[in-house]
Amino acid sequence: GARGRGGAPPASCNDVSGQWRWVYESIYQGVGLDLPQWLGVLGNHDFGGYMFTSGWDQAIAYTWTMAAPSTGRWLTPALYYSAKVRYSDFSVDYFFVDTNVFDAYESHADPNHNLCSLLHNVQDDGATCGVQGPVSVEECPRWFKRLWDAELAWLEHGLNESQAEW
Repeated sequence: GARGRGGAPPASCNDVSGQWRWVYESIYQGVGLDLPQWLGVLGNHDFGGYMFTSGWDQAIAYTWTMAAPSTGRWLTPALYYSAKVRYSDFSVDYFFVDTNVFDAYESHADPNHNLCSLLHNVQDDGATCGVQGPVSVEECPRWFKRLWDAELAWLEHGLNESQAEW
């Protein structure tokens, strides 16, 4: 996942480490890699494996940045989203969902595999992601559950409405 702490203003990519250049842009370049859109979705590694306060929001914000080093290929515009891709003779509706609810437990459970771990989410200056994520360790599992419930309703609607061949 992106280095740093979550809670930046939405759509604000602040890559002071230069990580996007050396982990993504400079690696995935060359013939066949320069043009395709990279469709992504957040996983537990974007939350540091056990830390909801990590810089996961930076992976979303990088989609919206126009500043260097972005080439505009990275696409992870939200925690969940869909994209229709049209190929020469068919189309596909891709649905991207955040399944991190399955790694979001009460604060004292499984600290090395728990996004809501009290052990790894620093409390000194407040374990919070601000307006776009969990506001506390205690609220964290419920936040991920609400997100999952909203995703399932959205996914069911999207699948029912899809006109894509695939």
